[in-house]
Amino acid sequence: MENEIVYRRSRRDILMYLLLVIIADLGCAYMMLSGSYTLGIICLVIFGAITLYQIKSLIIPNAILTVNKEGIKTKYTKGKYISWNEISEIYIDKDSYKDRPVDVLAIRLKKEGEEVKNIKFPQPKTKVRGDYNVNLQYSDGKLEDAYTKIRDFYRSNIK
Repeated sequence: MENEIVYRRSRRDILMYLLLVIIADLGCAYMMLSGSYTLGIICLVIFGAITLYQIKSLIIPNAILTVNKEGIKTKYTKGKYISWNEISEIYIDKDSYKDRPVDVLAIRLKKEGEEVKNIKFPQPKTKVRGDYNVNLQYSDGKLEDAYTKIRDFYRSNIK
């Protein structure tokens, strides 16, 4: 089994945002041609910077979820790994976001004084919020596959 599991943001999703920003850049150029030089230049600088960021993201997509022997790192953990010793269970949460059903990978941490020998991988739950919820909707992989890969990685490398 591989030493690391990484789910990155989907290039297709990034490309959609890049096209929108390019349209905004063209709108800024049109503003400059129409006589609004100052506003056109200000908008072109702003949208130009966003365009460059989107091009960088298209070349090197951001990691949404990273799993290795050190632990689990998500975009919500501010660049730090959650140690395997701190996790009590990992499950798929059937949640809603803005009145829309969304499936997320939920990570529940151990409470103080709680001793859990092994991490539990229960069946999907409904509206049982974990300490960290990772939405893989805009990633390059499927949630169920990620759940299975993490469980198999834990059982073969950590346990």
